Amino acid sequence: MNSFELIAQTTQTIASNPSDVEAHKTRALILCQMQQYDEAMKDLNTLIDTLHTDDAEIYQLRGTLRMNQGDKTGALADMRKALDLNPQLLQQLSGEFKSTEKGHCQ
Repeated sequence: MNSFELIAQTTQTIASNPSDVEAHKTRALILCQMQQYDEAMKDLNTLIDTLHTDDAEIYQLRGTLRMNQGDKTGALADMRKALDLNPQLLQQLSGEFKSTEKGHCQ
């Protein structure tokens, strides 16, 4: 299945169940890989602000996107939350914010 098909599938899942955390997460990751950062950010915000997920990966990804959009304060808050949820991320995050590319999804 290609990225566009996955987007369509997860969008259908979300339409029928707006609180499906995995569908939002999957779509956000795919959108990020497709460099559709604003759309990915919408799903990440939904996951955190509306669905109240405590997934360190989601906070880390949103923090990375925020940093690359110039929101250093928001990025720092998200990275702190990610580390609170998963302290083992510290080794992985070393040098994370050196990138100046817009978006930069992993």
